Order: sequence, then C-alpha cells, then structure tokens
Amino acid sequence: MKEFEGKQDELAIQLRRARTEGGAFILPPRLVVRLSGRDAFRYLNGQVTRDLGRLSKNEALPACILTPKGKLCAPLLIRYAGDDLLVEADPILEGSLLARLERYIVSDDVTLSIESPGEGETVHVFGMIASDEKWKEQGGILVSRMGVPGWDVGKTLMDTNQSLKLLDLQVVEALRIERGIPSWGSELSEETLPPEVGLDRTHIDYDRGCYPGQETISRLRSIGRVRRLLHTLHSLPGSPLYAGMHIIDEEKKEIGTIISAAEQFDTGAGVALAILPREKSDTLFARLPLTDATTPLSIMEIYGS
Repeated sequence: MKEFEGKQDELAIQLRRARTEGGAFILPPRLVVRLSGRDAFRYLNGQVTRDLGRLSKNEALPACILTPKGKLCAPLLIRYAGDDLLVEADPILEGSLLARLERYIVSDDVTLSIESPGEGETVHVFGMIASDEKWKEQGGILVSRMGVPGWDVGKTLMDTNQSLKLLDLQVVEALRIERGIPSWGSELSEETLPPEVGLDRTHIDYDRGCYPGQETISRLRSIGRVRRLLHTLHSLPGSPLYAGMHIIDEEKKEIGTIISAAEQFDTGAGVALAILPREKSDTLFARLPLTDATTPLSIMEIYGS
C-alpha cells in the first residue's frame, strides 16, 4: 500500500511539473518513410495539407494526408534528411500509408523506403526546458508533440543531462488528454475529418495549392461547421473515467462514448476525450455499460471550428 501511495505521489509531482515546466519522455515506436529522388519534394508537396516550402531544415512540420473526400489517411510529421524527406506516422499505418503514397506516383522520380528508428533512442523535450538553445546546437529537431514547442533529441544526449528525469508514460498520456491532443487509433481514424479534432489549427495551410481532399476541407472552412467536435471532459475527484463509458445527457439520451481517459494524479479527478455532436447538451454524465450509476462531467474546452 505504501509503495502504491509513493508511486501516486511521484506521478502527481511529475504531472504538476510537466504542466508548468515541461519535461522529457522516450518516443514510442514510429513509422518513418523516406522519400528520395528528383521529384520527391514536388510530389509530397502535392499530397499533403501543408506547404512544404515553409519547412526549415531543423524542424518537423505537422501535416495530414487525406482521401479525396477529405478524411484522414494519416496525421504526419515531415522533415528533411539531407536532400530527402522523412514522413513519420503511427506504425500501424505502414501498409495503408505506403499504398496511399504509391497510388499517385506515376512517372515521378520518387522512391519510398522504410526507415527504422531505434526503439527508445529518441527523446522528446517540451515546455520551458525546451527553450534552451543547447537542444538546437546539439542537432535537435524542432517539433510540437505536446501542444507546445519541443525538440526531438538522441537519448545519448539525454544521458549527459542527468538532472533531467524522464516522465512516466502515464503522465505523458494524462497530459495528452488534458491538452486535447488526438491520437491515431483513439480519437483519429479513417472516418475523421481534420476540423472535427482541431487538426485544422495545426496541420492545414489554407493558403496553399491543390492536394487530394482540399475541396472538402475548403468547403468545411467556408461553411464553418462540422457535425461533431472533440471535447475534453473532467470528473470530480474520486470519480474515475474509463474508455468505453457512455456519455448521456440530462434526458438520459446517449450522445457519445469516452475514447481516451486518464487520472489527474494530483487531484484524483478523471480527464477524458470524446467526440460529441456539435449541438450537445450542457449537462452531461458518464456511465459504465450495463449500469445505472452516473458520473457528472464538466466540459473544459471544445476543439475544432
């Protein structure tokens, strides 16, 4: 029991510190596709939602690659590797992303190959501690993974910074949910439209040329509405939330399901993400399947447009 309480206390300290100061954590396995060849830049620039002309050498640019109907094929991080381009995505997308990229290569001089970043060899540093110029000077890649600027750096560099302790991955997940950052396989799927989950704010340039799906994305922006939006939900301390809980309104009508959930270790409250109808009730509850007990919810922020 004391060991458990000690662990909870440590997680609470980490979470509070990560909110204010930032932190560092080891990146999970990633899919990295290399695009090489004379036409690699022109080709990829015509497939994604960002203008790659704005990509600097030491940064990774978030973007989406879409279906012609504007739905997600994958959220991406794109960066240079010499004259080549590296495209990072969730490893579960290897087959579908490669097929999507290959589909539009006709007579282009573009070669696709899979990179194998060493598991556990890259650390992401974010928040106030990421403002130190040493990360750039030592070859870091500027990228936003936690909703704020940060750097991807080699773990060997971290080993020389003994004062910077790595965050527990439970804390990283709680922070992701608090900040409303959607994740593939959770809030993101092949049925997702980027504006539903806030990716229009971070992954789309509306002033750029054509790409597959642009017509739908531009139309959604012009009418200013999608039918559903990503929400963050909070419960009272001592009332945990779980993925799969039904969300009901004051009339006991089910309007959605919790997708991701975590404990806020410093307060004991629950925090969760759910995609709900745009026209939602103001009074919401969470309910486990096959039970009548309900947990009151508060909505802290709405993501999307």
